[in-house]
Amino acid sequence: MSTIRRDGTKIVLPKSGPDPFWKTVHEHYAGEDQRKWKYLAMLALRENAGWPLEKIGLAFGHPKGHVTRCLQRIKGEMQAEFRAERGP
Repeated sequence: MSTIRRDGTKIVLPKSGPDPFWKTVHEHYAGEDQRKWKYLAMLALRENAGWPLEKIGLAFGHPKGHVTRCLQRIKGEMQAEFRAERGP
């Protein structure tokens, strides 16, 4: 896939797409853990699709407060797992 800048310069975008990201998440974080995948789905709906907490709760059968706690937990776990090392 490519795009053209305003000045006419062509930029070729990487073809890797989201697959390498999800492979990394599977291998290094979620594995076959259904809870983690459920929380990741909630996170994707919230962050990528902008779903309201109430609607995520409806989809998963949870109250809004529980969805909020699930999102906080998954964010914290992923930040801890994929924390970037800081240089000197």
